[in-house]
Amino acid sequence: MGDFVATPDAIRAYGNVAADMATGVATAGAFDQTATIAAVVPVFGLLGQEFLLSFARAQANHASSVAELAGVHAATALTAHDAAAAYESTEHTSVSTFRAAEHSV
Repeated sequence: MGDFVATPDAIRAYGNVAADMATGVATAGAFDQTATIAAVVPVFGLLGQEFLLSFARAQANHASSVAELAGVHAATALTAHDAAAAYESTEHTSVSTFRAAEHSV
C-alpha cells in the first residue's frame, strides 16, 4: 500500500475556489421573477397567458436549480475546509502520540 499525503492548504484552496463558484452561480442566477414576467405581459396579452404561466413555472424551476447548484458548491467549500482542519488535527494528535511513545522508551 502506498503512502497517503494530504496537503491541508491545497484542500483549503480548493474550498476557496468552490466558495467562489457558489457566489458566481448564485449571482448569475439572481433575477426578479415578478419583474421579468410583468415586463412581457403586455407583449403576449390575454392570448399568451397560458404560455406565460408555463414560462413562469420554467423560470421558477430554473431559479430553484441554480440555487441548489450554488448550495452544492457552498457545501463543497465547507466540507473542504472541515477536511483540511480534520487532517491537521489528526496529524497533530498522531505526532504528539508518537513523541510521547518515543520519550517513554
